[in-house]
Amino acid sequence: MHTSLAAISRYTVLPECSRAARRLLDEVGIEVKRIDHSMPGVPITVELLANRGDHYCVTGLAREVHGRTGKGLCLPRTHELTIGEAAIPVRRVSERCTNYTATLLVRDGEEGALPEDVLGLLEAAGLESKGAVVDATNVVNLELGQPTHAFDADKIMGSVVIRESRAGETALPLFAETEIEVPEGTLVIADDEKILAIAGVIGCESSKATETTTRVLLESASFDPVAVRKAGTALQIHTDSRARFERGSDVTLPLVAAGRVAELLSSCGWRVEGTSTVLGSLEAEQRVVTLNPALANAFLGLELTPEDMTARLERYGFGVAVCDATHLEVTVPAWRLWDVAYAADLYEELAKSVGYDVIPTTLPNAGQGTTPSADEQARECVENVLIGHGFFEVITDGFHGRPLSERLGLPDGHALLQHVETANALDRAYSLLKNCALPQALEGLVSNLHLQQDEVKAFEFTRTFHPDATADNGICTERHVCWALAHGLARGPRWTGGGDHADLMFMKGVVEELALALRVPLTIDVLEPDHAMAALLHPGRSAAIHLRGEQVGVFGEVHPRLRASFKLKKSRPVYLEIEASVWHATPEPFRFEAPPRVPPVRRSLAFTLPFRVPVNRVVQTLTSSGPDWLRGVRVADLFAHTSEDGQPLRTITFELSWDNSEGNRTAAELNGATEALIEAVASAHGPDGVVLR
Repeated sequence: MHTSLAAISRYTVLPECSRAARRLLDEVGIEVKRIDHSMPGVPITVELLANRGDHYCVTGLAREVHGRTGKGLCLPRTHELTIGEAAIPVRRVSERCTNYTATLLVRDGEEGALPEDVLGLLEAAGLESKGAVVDATNVVNLELGQPTHAFDADKIMGSVVIRESRAGETALPLFAETEIEVPEGTLVIADDEKILAIAGVIGCESSKATETTTRVLLESASFDPVAVRKAGTALQIHTDSRARFERGSDVTLPLVAAGRVAELLSSCGWRVEGTSTVLGSLEAEQRVVTLNPALANAFLGLELTPEDMTARLERYGFGVAVCDATHLEVTVPAWRLWDVAYAADLYEELAKSVGYDVIPTTLPNAGQGTTPSADEQARECVENVLIGHGFFEVITDGFHGRPLSERLGLPDGHALLQHVETANALDRAYSLLKNCALPQALEGLVSNLHLQQDEVKAFEFTRTFHPDATADNGICTERHVCWALAHGLARGPRWTGGGDHADLMFMKGVVEELALALRVPLTIDVLEPDHAMAALLHPGRSAAIHLRGEQVGVFGEVHPRLRASFKLKKSRPVYLEIEASVWHATPEPFRFEAPPRVPPVRRSLAFTLPFRVPVNRVVQTLTSSGPDWLRGVRVADLFAHTSEDGQPLRTITFELSWDNSEGNRTAAELNGATEALIEAVASAHGPDGVVLR
């Protein structure tokens, strides 16, 4: 919000020194983000709290200063309006309009201008003068935080009605070039032929007051904040009026604000014609909060008397009745009904009036705490491995929008196109609970690349949400996962220049180190095409991670289609995702085996494999088919070549390690076991083209 120290000084007393005034505003909770001490009036920009709609006006800021200093609060002078029937009939058919007032003003002769000191409020807020009528409504909005709107009365056809829009209705908002369709059910102000305004958001060109207007119908009302927020969001229109109404308005202010507009315009050739229509009640809810002075003092560490508390709260507009020394009955003013409901809220008011710097600082009692749980230690272990490889922890949103999901380019019906969707999202860009972390990881990579940060390694512990009507909550299941994304060099550049790039094998090394650090038997296998993540990773450069027979993660290079969608033409990032079951798993016990007296016997087998047959499958067959004294199988050599018909092939040499600790293995026994392994591979993979070299 833009204003000035001079504007606030019209309604309360500020220190003469602008720097002291700035410190005072900061101390009472009005954060000054920018101030120009050299400019006349000292312009300031303040950042306001979303739950304090009463702060979105100059008198609201002045009231906070008055609550601290007690040096007087001067509210604007208003014209006394008489309640009756306005010259133009007004009806209210929607309960989402809390109350509505309509006052007719007419101009006799030439229109003058508002006084210079009043126009100074507009200048401080960065608004230009638009004529006396519009200026007066803008000034009252800035002064009291109560939006008002002036319709050209001669452009109103028939009566005015506050209702909800019908299907297919259109309107031309102020400053718009073309008409827009108003969503059905939007709260509007209309006459017998057209929409005059979107309630609480913006007026329309068809009814606006101009320099030739001689009769205006002045609207001052209060609307349901949710209705205003939904209308503004649906139409993508942001106005000061919307900012005030969607934070909750003061139902007692509409007639007061209309009187203030009439008072300002009375000096410009305008006068009130007849009486003012009032629909709905201008009375606020009487909310009473009981305050125990002893408990308040104990919480704040102060020694305020009940009389002192009464005086401080009354400066903020609260009504206080002293029941006895142990109880105060505090009546909440209308402009604070949106954020004051409990005694703790009153503690905050007392703390502000005294000053947070005055409140004594004490440390709470604390024990020695507890040792980290096994889960915490395991998660820290994962963090240490990733950080050791140069990854940085990041935080992404739990929501995203449908456009991000559509960038994945997945076919209809794919599992990752199914989302848990919020019914009333404030922002459509955050309407879906994420079911996959990769899109946001790629967004983070793109943002870094735009800043010329090519070496990117990020990880996050997060959750994904998957629709499931059979889940305990009846909506979805949650997966706790850790993801990591790497781009650029796997390690820092060497002194000789260059370095290894993060690729599939780098991420495989990360997985293997995680397995060692957590002491869990992670194995790497083929990523099946029907897995949800298979469509997002390169089909020839990806793999699945298994733990004790269950798939618990994936890793691989991002699919070229996805890289193109995110405009990563020259980048080949690699992605890893593991489930929480990896660090929740029971670690393997430490075992020590004395080295054998006789070294093991090693034999080699070479098989030719088409590229469509994963090497790991052959390793599994050899391992599972051998006797218990087959201690290990590893890939010892690889030779790539082509068949006679030009098909690419690989010849893989597998080294077999046989236990011979007693030194009693015979050649015949080893030959027989080796022949059995050859037959097992031929039986399992021969139909796929695997042959002994």
